[in-house]
Amino acid sequence: MSDFKGIKVISRLLFVALLLGTFFTSRPAVAAANAAQKIGVVDYGRIFQMMPETKAAEKSMQTAKVQTNQELGKMQASLQAAVQTYLKQKQKTGKADSAQERALQGREENFRKIAAEKSNTLAKKEKSLILPIRQKIDAAVASIAKAEGFNMIFDKNVRVYGDAESDITYKVLNRLKIK
Repeated sequence: MSDFKGIKVISRLLFVALLLGTFFTSRPAVAAANAAQKIGVVDYGRIFQMMPETKAAEKSMQTAKVQTNQELGKMQASLQAAVQTYLKQKQKTGKADSAQERALQGREENFRKIAAEKSNTLAKKEKSLILPIRQKIDAAVASIAKAEGFNMIFDKNVRVYGDAESDITYKVLNRLKIK
């Protein structure tokens, strides 16, 4: 029985020693792994604004918005003129024309539907113009990150602290040939 107690004490001591050994050896290993990670930042918004494609996309979107606003403005003016004409007629006769009121309501609903469709079309156009620009920037960032051994790249605007050495914005601008 006393041999059993001795084995029990020795196994407990070995277990505690093993736990302490694991604790003290794993902390430097974790610290070394963290030190091996290379994290960089990039000013994505600045690069996006400096891209020549962005300027062309903005110009294209502005043209589309002006055209859409002109079309909707004409439709709205026509609708307002029809409403004004109806109201003047109603004031002269003193009678409401339910058929004409329904027709005007239908025109108004149609106008709202067309305005929503045009808004969706503009949003899709903007997305289709911006997506290739973002993909081009993402490819340049990924290329530099791989070439220089970065594990992660964050947007510069969301970082709390970082040294200038971790900023790859200028490298990305050079890769994209933007001055």
